[in-house]
Amino acid sequence: MKRLATLALSLALLSGRALGQNATDGSKKDPTIQQLEEMKRDLEAQQKEIEKLKGEASQRDEELRKMQERVQKQLDDAQAAAAQSQAAAAQSQAAAAQSQASPAQADKAGIYPASLKKSIEPMLQQPNPATGVETPPWAVLKISDKVSFRFGAVLQPTYEALQDPISEGYSQNFYLRRARFNVLATLPENITVFFQTDDPRLGNAGANGQKNINSGFLIQDAWAQWNFLGHAMAIQAGEFLIPTERQVLTSVATFLALDLPTWSQQAGTIEEANGGRDYGVGFNGALFGDHLTYRTGIFSGYRAPSTPEGAGSRNPPMFAGRVMYDFFDTEVAYSPAGTYLGKKKVVAIAAFGQGQGPFKAVGGDIFIDWPIFGGDAITAEADYIHYDGHGFVFNDNGTNNTLPQQESLYTNVGYYFCQIHLQPFARYEFLYFNDRINKAKEQTRYGGGFNYYVYGQNFKIVPYYERVVPRVQPGTAAIKDFNRFVLEMQGSF
Repeated sequence: MKRLATLALSLALLSGRALGQNATDGSKKDPTIQQLEEMKRDLEAQQKEIEKLKGEASQRDEELRKMQERVQKQLDDAQAAAAQSQAAAAQSQAAAAQSQASPAQADKAGIYPASLKKSIEPMLQQPNPATGVETPPWAVLKISDKVSFRFGAVLQPTYEALQDPISEGYSQNFYLRRARFNVLATLPENITVFFQTDDPRLGNAGANGQKNINSGFLIQDAWAQWNFLGHAMAIQAGEFLIPTERQVLTSVATFLALDLPTWSQQAGTIEEANGGRDYGVGFNGALFGDHLTYRTGIFSGYRAPSTPEGAGSRNPPMFAGRVMYDFFDTEVAYSPAGTYLGKKKVVAIAAFGQGQGPFKAVGGDIFIDWPIFGGDAITAEADYIHYDGHGFVFNDNGTNNTLPQQESLYTNVGYYFCQIHLQPFARYEFLYFNDRINKAKEQTRYGGGFNYYVYGQNFKIVPYYERVVPRVQPGTAAIKDFNRFVLEMQGSF
């Protein structure tokens, strides 16, 4: 560029000189041919120099443009790399924050999402005593590496229409079949503590029209357990389930066929039990690779009233025991599931017995839950129990009652369609009395419905129809057999 400017200045000077000569020598004669040719040669030489300089300038402009493109590309690459680095750093910080909030990395007390951290892994692998389900809980309250709590609840809003055999009309009720809250604590030295409350049949007015709204919560379960030999043996004390037939022990949140058997706890009132539970101490465990499970207990049972001869409660306690063998997958749980929805291969048989003075009860059950194909599964169960009070008169809150010799059978079967989350089921049960005088109390019930799993056992809808067939009805009854309709929704965690 400097050479181009010098050339332009030279041309200007040359032109000025020529014009000056023309002005001062106007009177002189015109330039000669030789002078003109010399001037032409000078101009041509200068023109070539100009063209050369233009080419060099154009080449330098192209080099400058390419250099600018390279610099811009390097700048863009640097900015992109910086953005990626920032994004990676942000992601790393988020992961670190999540890791700090997770029990897998947390070392401080607090409320964290459930995970399989070694310090709480045994608790998470243990089925929830309230639901029987082995899926992890929604939240864990971690006090330390060896002290953790988890919480659960079961709600069963229900509509029921029960036909009156006299008027043939229907008693209708909306109520809460169950409203439970529970907490399980896992403590050092293989110690667990379980507490559960319930307000059953809240709002149910029954057939008499007296609405149940002030019953309040009762203590359903309250026990502490020490697994001093691991799975092989544990000691349990407090209020807990009496060893009996499977359906009574089954988690209420996982029932296949809506609810408990009708006559599974015929001795419950006389024996002063609470929903199949009583106060006592017992042992439980699992042997042979957890395939053989057992549970035993000494319970308060029936407490004899005082007499003129002395104080009450002098009668012996109640003894109960149950043993079960699982041929395939095992079930080590306080409350087993009523259906596993194809997640287990279970074939189990069990026997049990109870006794207190003249009162005796024996029975057994078989349970099958087997995946078929495509996630489908079949579930079937049969429970048998025999009661006999041997003519003993129980003083039930001032009223004398007996427990006549009787037996009942409960069965259910269902098929789970995995793709549509639907599980049709049927149930059948009967009550039979050995003594002729009690034959009029015999009854048969059969029905069916389906479970629609919106979100597994956490939320399901259960419509159910049942036909009640009593052996004898009062003379005033317009019909003998009558109907029962139930629609239940369940939310649990």
